[in-house]
Amino acid sequence: MTDIPASLSALTPEWVNERLAAAGHDSEVTSIKVRPLEGFTGIMGEVANLDMTYAGDTDLPKTMFGKCPRDDETARLYNKVMNAYKREHGFYRDLADRVPMTIARSFVNEYDDESGRAVLLIEKIEGAAGDVLDGPDVEMFNELIHQLGTMHGQYWGSDAFGSRDWAIDWSAPSLLAGIPILRGDWPPMREKFPDMAPVEILDFFERTWVYDTETWLERIAERPWTMVHGDYEFDNIFFADEGPVILDWQTTIKSNPGQDVAWFLGVGATEESVAEEDALLDTYRAALAAAGGPDWSRDELLNDMAASLQFHCTGSVATLHGVISQGAAPQHRSYRRFDKMVNGMMACAVRWNVLDRVAQD
Repeated sequence: MTDIPASLSALTPEWVNERLAAAGHDSEVTSIKVRPLEGFTGIMGEVANLDMTYAGDTDLPKTMFGKCPRDDETARLYNKVMNAYKREHGFYRDLADRVPMTIARSFVNEYDDESGRAVLLIEKIEGAAGDVLDGPDVEMFNELIHQLGTMHGQYWGSDAFGSRDWAIDWSAPSLLAGIPILRGDWPPMREKFPDMAPVEILDFFERTWVYDTETWLERIAERPWTMVHGDYEFDNIFFADEGPVILDWQTTIKSNPGQDVAWFLGVGATEESVAEEDALLDTYRAALAAAGGPDWSRDELLNDMAASLQFHCTGSVATLHGVISQGAAPQHRSYRRFDKMVNGMMACAVRWNVLDRVAQD
């Protein structure tokens, strides 16, 4: 059994010092104060600010940002399906310094495959936390989608990512274990929110992704792939003085690039970003091609984005059901966050004509 602690509150100075020393840091932590993030309730994980006291002078930060899996059955089930901490551990170990984005520096990065336990301690970014409920101006949309296109182009079909043992794709056996969760969550949510999209779109999602998931997983896996962040949205971005810092690499996957583009534009949509969406897509297309990806037309990109909507729309519905089942009231931020995700992605299904862009048989 691993000696990785089961929670952030179980971290000891002795354990952290051993890991810091192994990473080449000559500093002695004497105490750790854990401050959970106010208003945050994670389904899979625990996150907190960790205030460190050191025995002497150090170059290490006085406060680090910590992540670990939640120690309960629901979290273990979701993490078994998603392999979230294995993916993030691998990303920080292998590629964090090779991505054309600003990534928070890691100091402790531990993961045990057998137990599923993990601890990640990274630098705490000073600046403004992104908020999916209140998106930035369109200039920042443009900068972020340019960075996304550059990363996708750099890793287009690349073994530098695709050969990693943590770089799962849509054929990963663990993902199949999530199918019963989706099929259990979809019916009550469709009954509770019958107007979340036009009935013909909901019928399409139900007939295909919900009840013929294996077939559609295979179709997604056949599409051109790159390294996809998987959850590229404003709650996972910090806005520092030097520019945006991209967080939360737990859902990194070998997948079609439209998955990231659709999620970013759909979940974070504002009136201004929707009005400027064609220009944002052109920014992405130019960055993708310049970095080594294909020279796609806007229609080719929209087709790829539409191909991700079965997953995004039904998955966000299932996640909202999980939040509701945990007792979150409509005014709670976690409820409002996932409600916005559902509404944003369903709006994309209408705006991008998913029924015309995705084969229905």
